[in-house]
Amino acid sequence: MSVDLLSRLPHRGPMLFLDEVLEVSGSRVRTRTTLRDDFILAKDGLVSPLVALELFAQAAAAFMAHRVAQTDQPMVQGALLGSRTLDCHVDTFRVGDELVTEAEEVFGAGGLAQFKCALYRGGERVAEGNINVVSGTDVVRG
Repeated sequence: MSVDLLSRLPHRGPMLFLDEVLEVSGSRVRTRTTLRDDFILAKDGLVSPLVALELFAQAAAAFMAHRVAQTDQPMVQGALLGSRTLDCHVDTFRVGDELVTEAEEVFGAGGLAQFKCALYRGGERVAEGNINVVSGTDVVRG
């Protein structure tokens, strides 16, 4: 399941942070990411906890990809509009950390949605917040 959903995301190469979609159920999605030596945001083996925001957005994109998986739409398009809250409970992540993102769609109207998200390392909640996203075919027109 995860490879198919990940292939429907617009992210490629070093900008695809997700390794696997663990589960999609109802209005929730769980994803996994392992921070590797070649992680684009790693510097001297450390990664800012602000990476949580992008992990939340990519988890939301995986949820949207699941939603359209039975259609002929080859890829989801969307954008992160922002976040009103992002609480990081750690100062840094390290290369080698395995991070699990949980995102739940708590509001949706047309192409707009809000997700309540949490990030875990070793079972401990290390970040949480809400993100607002927009999705649809008209989002990424140049």
